[in-house]
Amino acid sequence: MILLLAAIAMLQSPPSGDGIEPLTLAEDRACTANGALCVGLHPQTRDGEPVFTPVVRAPDALPAAPDEASGEVENYKPWNGLIRLADGGFLAGVEMESRSMYSGGGGQATELRLYRLDAAGEAGAAPVLTVPIQGSLMIRACFSEEDMTQRAGACHDEYSFAATLTASDAADAMPVLTYETTATAYPRGASRSEDSLEKPPLKPADLVAARDPKCSFSRRFTFDAKAGEYRPDSPLPDCSDYTTP
Repeated sequence: MILLLAAIAMLQSPPSGDGIEPLTLAEDRACTANGALCVGLHPQTRDGEPVFTPVVRAPDALPAAPDEASGEVENYKPWNGLIRLADGGFLAGVEMESRSMYSGGGGQATELRLYRLDAAGEAGAAPVLTVPIQGSLMIRACFSEEDMTQRAGACHDEYSFAATLTASDAADAMPVLTYETTATAYPRGASRSEDSLEKPPLKPADLVAARDPKCSFSRRFTFDAKAGEYRPDSPLPDCSDYTTP
């Protein structure tokens, strides 16, 4: 363990300007540009359910990816970013992608689970931040020629969600994280909580991807040491229409 700590300490370099070091994803790992450090997945079981946490190692010391990380409904992979902390530790993440297919459509969404790791590259028991970062859904909306006419030929509702995470350079123990999202729905006025065929007929001007102001927002997350997790400067809205397949 002492040798491992020393090796990781030697491999560390200052963080990039925005506080997040980009990683290159290759097969079962995500590695720094110089290939000195990689993030892999470590399988665990909690309450009878499989859990995957990130682990940071030199490439030749990284454990092999667990087979159960790739499934038909859920898929896990390392996040393609790494935040180096002032205490020698890291913030590293796991992306969990969920998929669902149904008649005439389908969807997938990705959730980021960010963990705090110690200088040995070992993750804590629970994530310090969990946020959706991507979503894409397509839902069938036409079931007859009459429906096609009412919908102006737009026979699928489409929902898109994308988020970015940036970090301040960590002068303190834990950086401030900025989370920015953009959500759109096509055609204009589409909603998963309403029957589109009960609305007035669509017009050509409605056939656009319209930005949803409720789910297009920005939040600043600061670390709450007592709670052991990041907290937003104001509550996040419910955007499950975009982030739950």
